[in-house]
Amino acid sequence: SCNENFGEYIVSMEEYLEAYVGYAQEQQEEWCNGCDEACDADENENEDADDEDGGRKLDDAQANANYANYDCDTCVDTCYKIENMEDAGYVDATDYLECAQIGEEGDDGVAFFAGPYCSGGEKIKIGVFSDENCMFLDSDKDVEDYLVDGDGVTMKLSHALLKKTYDSSSPVSCLVVDEDADNNNDNDGDEEEPEVTEMCEQLYEASAKCEKTNGFDDGYANYDGYENQLVQENVVCNFISALKSGTYDEDGSIHLSGSSAVRSSGESGTTGGQKFALTFLIIGTVGLAVYAAMLYTQLTKGAKADLSDQGGAMA
Repeated sequence: SCNENFGEYIVSMEEYLEAYVGYAQEQQEEWCNGCDEACDADENENEDADDEDGGRKLDDAQANANYANYDCDTCVDTCYKIENMEDAGYVDATDYLECAQIGEEGDDGVAFFAGPYCSGGEKIKIGVFSDENCMFLDSDKDVEDYLVDGDGVTMKLSHALLKKTYDSSSPVSCLVVDEDADNNNDNDGDEEEPEVTEMCEQLYEASAKCEKTNGFDDGYANYDGYENQLVQENVVCNFISALKSGTYDEDGSIHLSGSSAVRSSGESGTTGGQKFALTFLIIGTVGLAVYAAMLYTQLTKGAKADLSDQGGAMA
């Protein structure tokens, strides 16, 4: 983790999933295409090879360099399963990144919908919702109970691609890797500006940013079009701190556990002085309420006594 000169960012789950899943799908497609090329070339080469050069090896040195990252026994099987997912009775979980109706129930035909939700603050899952905007999660229902194909056959969800969106063990670099960089070095020694992936650009543009507070001076503050965000940066930083401290639960509701309070810096806990002041305030409020009730009773009795003394006579 960073201690200085860094930025913190927050973006809606919908925008994050749209950007990341699009990137992951593109990477998956490229990987399977590369697997097909590598393993087809490997197979064709082996058919023409002499017995002494047998095995799953490419004779061509350049081909070895290009395809060394592919294990044909593994990638061919994986890509085949991806391509024939529906035939095997599976639906990709990323098909439900946008809220979609999945069925009806009861005599009144109550509709149910499927969409993504944050589970435990660490995972993203597909759940069943009772409204068309996927705002109200029905945790008692399982989305797979409502998934059927055109023939009425029950389907299951494949989470392989969706899991990549929250897999912290495989971080994604925002820099575009130039595979030909080592072979195309300029003689004049000029360095090209690093290129950023489209996914990271999309997420940066959509995010609320906390940079100046953390000493990061090379961010959006140096560019035009971010004036409003710069003015609101302290608000964003405080909100991010509140999220990190656990102020909000996965439904977006404010959550305070026990007697702890959350300060603007994001640190949770109450001091002894705060507890004393809160106790004093509660006792004082109760005491004032009792005193007010006593005054009301005395004034009411006094008014009745004055009317009795007058005997009810009228001028």
